[in-house]
Amino acid sequence: MFLTVCFSGSVSVRWEIVVVQRNLSLANQLIATLPPQERALLLAHSELVELELHAMVCVAGEVSSHVWFPVEGFVSIILPVPAAADMAVAQVGPEGMFHTSAVFDVEHSAFHGRVQAAGRAFRLTRKCLQQHLQQSHSLRDVLNRYADARLSQLAQQTVCTNHHSVAQRLARALLMTRDRLDSHELFLTHDVFSLMLGVRRESVTQAASAFQRRGLISYSRGYVMLLDEAGLQRIACGCYEADLHTYARAFPAANVVDEFRPVEAFLSRCDVSPAAVTSR
Repeated sequence: MFLTVCFSGSVSVRWEIVVVQRNLSLANQLIATLPPQERALLLAHSELVELELHAMVCVAGEVSSHVWFPVEGFVSIILPVPAAADMAVAQVGPEGMFHTSAVFDVEHSAFHGRVQAAGRAFRLTRKCLQQHLQQSHSLRDVLNRYADARLSQLAQQTVCTNHHSVAQRLARALLMTRDRLDSHELFLTHDVFSLMLGVRRESVTQAASAFQRRGLISYSRGYVMLLDEAGLQRIACGCYEADLHTYARAFPAANVVDEFRPVEAFLSRCDVSPAAVTSR
């Protein structure tokens, strides 16, 4: 695209406006970790779809026909609780996939999958994923490592829920959401954070109000701006950094191919260097 501006006389200035488009084939960290040929083959059998806000991509007890590799936004993994409010036990964004039960050829999911931040994702059928897993050692290795890391993080979530305060867990949730959305602006309601923390909305409001008084965040209905990330990290429980270390051990930065190194975005959030996590 070119823009030419003429001034009085014979002088004219020509500017070239370059529009840089994001390479979505590398935006999902699991897909980016695959060797180029296997990545291209997987993407050739995938479709880029919109994940609409609040859409249910999976319902507990039902057979899901597809799996998703988000490149934007995130999906909450929600455990249905009989006679009580449901609880989000994990979030999946561009660092992962949903749902991992398909990796082990399990038809029925134990969880709901609800879109909490809209975006796009690569989607392919469960049957197609199974075919690729049979043919690709690299894909099996990547998804098995991710499933193992996810299991460790679910265990960490159990510890967090039972032993840490609402303020510590809210700070952790804000930082985790920032990491997945790659933004200091979070368009999420207190109801969403209530679901993530498994507490009443009033408890989230009290903790968020305290954060705002301390200048850590600014918030209004459905909108949160992170003002002091270092302050939030000091408040957050150790589970936040534990999750980062778990993922970094599973996916050392040295294993990420091409010019895009997604794991380094996670490592930059804590005091971990790529050289410190090259062994598993």
